Amino acid sequence: MTDLPLAGITILDCSRVFAGPYATMLLADLGATVWKVEPPNGDETRGWGPPFWGDPAEGRSAYFASVNRNKRSIVLDLKTDAGRAMLDRLAARADLLMHNYLPSAALKLGLDDDRLRRVHPHLVVSAVGGFPGAGAAAERPAYDLVAQGFSGQMTVTGEPDGGPIKIGVGLLDLLAGLEAGIGALAGLLGRERSGGTLVSHASVSLVEAATAGLANVLGYFLATGHEPRRWGTAHPDIVPYQVFEAADGHVVVAVGNDAQFRRLLAVLGVAERPSWETNALRLANRSELLGVFEPLIRAWKRDDFVAAMTAADIPGGPVNGVGEALAAMEVAYPGWITTLDGMPLPASPIHMNGGYLPALLAPPRLGENTDEILTEAGLTDAEIAAARSAGAFGSV
Repeated sequence: MTDLPLAGITILDCSRVFAGPYATMLLADLGATVWKVEPPNGDETRGWGPPFWGDPAEGRSAYFASVNRNKRSIVLDLKTDAGRAMLDRLAARADLLMHNYLPSAALKLGLDDDRLRRVHPHLVVSAVGGFPGAGAAAERPAYDLVAQGFSGQMTVTGEPDGGPIKIGVGLLDLLAGLEAGIGALAGLLGRERSGGTLVSHASVSLVEAATAGLANVLGYFLATGHEPRRWGTAHPDIVPYQVFEAADGHVVVAVGNDAQFRRLLAVLGVAERPSWETNALRLANRSELLGVFEPLIRAWKRDDFVAAMTAADIPGGPVNGVGEALAAMEVAYPGWITTLDGMPLPASPIHMNGGYLPALLAPPRLGENTDEILTEAGLTDAEIAAARSAGAFGSV
């Protein structure tokens, strides 16, 4: 890890569930040392199973493992004076602290901004909240599903004649995690460039990230005042840009310009029509075009049609199952899956210097690195024993 860009950076990860742990995992992949601080009962996602890796009592659910590779775990009971004192010892050695507690909980646990600025002026902080604003608004908890509903994301997801649909993965948690990670990196860079005089505290709310993440859909509403609708797999502004049924599966066709469209006509053996010459005309005549294309594509085998599109330089591909997608990644990047402590783990999607960043540490068991981390932070055996007697680590 010493040749990675974040080598030498230490992160105190007090976050749980998804967005914060995802952000710190990406930073760990890039070489940062991540100390995952967990309460005595652990990150709640340890129990989000089955499936589990190994004994369920070890609390390594597949969910937990998906966002906690390349980290080590320490248990601190931040509800105790001794636990908060240990947090301060770790924070004194850390460069960045990440958390996703509500403001009132952060205040009780010693993680509020005012205290951290006063006690640890060197420490960059990145926090993920639920709802934007201050006061009672900021105290509202939010999971990804809540943000999907509140932000309008669910309203524009699903079939046109159906109801709102949840996105298949916690995509808004991932989005907020990425933005929290970017805020953290900006804070670290600003601190370095300023010689320590500019120390930033970044924050991201899940609902704000979700609403801003509507991107072009939000832009449509701002430009027209019209409520966006659900389009299924189709696109409101481009035709053809959607899923089509093939003889033995489904394919994606993503035509972005007129030249690609003409090449698609050639693959399908369809003559050009004046009503399809431009994307604007294709939008106006969407039903006519789909009425011609759908039965023609349905006659092709999935992989044959994908091969024909690829040969003609037409953006498109198969609608894969998860197993097929994983197999394709392993063909493209042999070793993309690394098995550690019995757990197959994917590599980071970030490539550095032409190579991928492999998983090096398995997601940890609860508190398994507590003494090791405290020793790295400079505590003596006697200090650790005294902290344990004072209840700093709960019953672990």
